[in-house]
Amino acid sequence: MTTLAKTGYVSVSRRAAAIVAIAVAAMALLCAWATRSESLPPPPVGLYELRVYTAADGKMPELDARFRDHTIGLFRKHGMMPIAFFHPENPDDHRLMYIMGYKDRAARDTAWTAFDSDPEWTRVYSASQANGALTAKVESLFLVPTDYAPALDLTPATPPRYFELRTYTTLPGKLENLHTRFRDHTLGIFRKHEMTNMLYWRPTGDQPGMDNKMVYLMAYPDKDARNAAWAAFGADEAWKKVAADSEKDGPILAATGGVVSVQMKPTDYSPLK
Repeated sequence: MTTLAKTGYVSVSRRAAAIVAIAVAAMALLCAWATRSESLPPPPVGLYELRVYTAADGKMPELDARFRDHTIGLFRKHGMMPIAFFHPENPDDHRLMYIMGYKDRAARDTAWTAFDSDPEWTRVYSASQANGALTAKVESLFLVPTDYAPALDLTPATPPRYFELRTYTTLPGKLENLHTRFRDHTLGIFRKHEMTNMLYWRPTGDQPGMDNKMVYLMAYPDKDARNAAWAAFGADEAWKKVAADSEKDGPILAATGGVVSVQMKPTDYSPLK
């Protein structure tokens, strides 16, 4: 009787210990997965959208507040990826420039339809416009990553970096020459001078006037570092040779408007900084 009771107690204790051990192991796995998930890169983005809002006179603080307090959260609610939000460095440029990411165009259109019809967004939008429209103009450009674009990295920097959006327009038939030069040479020379290659894009083909354009985003520690890096790049003998070799059959970029640069600072609510 005593022996049986003791044996039963040991058996039950062992089962309980085994259950506890399994639970502890499962919890450890979950914690490990959660930690690993936090460090995983963002999901691949097949389509980017550059959206440019020109603020109505005096309305930029209210536009920023709407994005900071409401819009970004609603974007995420509907499966969109807010990537970066910028103010041009030029104080006379009253634009908010931001970049969104999506799986593809169908996913983008579905998400925006849901966003536009969301009752919460309707309330936020109406309340924010009570004293007049916040924007005077809204523009949008659809972009796909080039084959040589670095992987999207949303790790913010401290302090926030200084950014530059550059748009190149080539002469007819020269766009692939430009991409080849960047793919094979320019990105490497940029890295040599401690310029950070962020994103490189081709505009999608369904947009008028975009056939001969390339758009890319760079980052630097600050404005002085940006200016010093570009000066060093321009004086680099390797770059001079690459530029000369690539233009043996004539210039690549259009003489007028061939390079358009916007230097920018991230907003306080931008994921990318």
